[in-house]
Amino acid sequence: MSIKSPPSDFPQQFQTQALKLLEDLLPISSAAFYLLDPDMRHRGVVLSNMSPGVERRYHEEFSNLDPLDARKFHHREEKVATIDEQMPFSLLRQTIYYQDFMLPHGHRYVADMFFRYEGMVVAVITLLRHESLGQYSENELGMLRKIQPFLEYTLNSVYMPKRVEERQSLGNKYQLTPRELDVLEHIIAGASNKQLAKDLNLGLATIKTHLLHIFQKMSVGSRAELLAKVISDLR
Repeated sequence: MSIKSPPSDFPQQFQTQALKLLEDLLPISSAAFYLLDPDMRHRGVVLSNMSPGVERRYHEEFSNLDPLDARKFHHREEKVATIDEQMPFSLLRQTIYYQDFMLPHGHRYVADMFFRYEGMVVAVITLLRHESLGQYSENELGMLRKIQPFLEYTLNSVYMPKRVEERQSLGNKYQLTPRELDVLEHIIAGASNKQLAKDLNLGLATIKTHLLHIFQKMSVGSRAELLAKVISDLR
């Protein structure tokens, strides 16, 4: 098993251990545990037997076509859901999502575990199986549903307070608005202006205005200076 964890301040050790636990309990071809920011952008991502390029392609091109897209599960009660529960395979195999993404990467059976904070999905574990491993059984799904509350409690104890504290700290220190904080979070995650506009559903001109205000409030002249100041402040 190969676990890949990109550098980040997020609780990657917890994510890594959670994936190892699940892989010890049931057969999985590959898996991903990703955290979501308020605009559903993947932030901290830990992968098992999956290349970063596959995860990035999913997020940038296919997530909105996925029957298990986390945005569909806000304020719903499902702790665990499979792709076959959301769409019969007779229909799924005709979709662009299946033909252009799942099939080329050998994905057939998918089970997602959703973690919420105040009703909103803040993280997802996606467990993928090749055709040869077969569908997830009711016993396996029942086990995942029993494990989910513990993982959700631990994640919220570790991740959410840190995220809220960091936003409040930067917001208070530099008098940043909530939208400016959203932009700042995306910059920290490495988003371009074009990606910012897409993720926040704003025009490029508006993004540039927000960036100008952030630079002025934080007394920096470039993204590099901005990142250096944020890193220094959060330390």
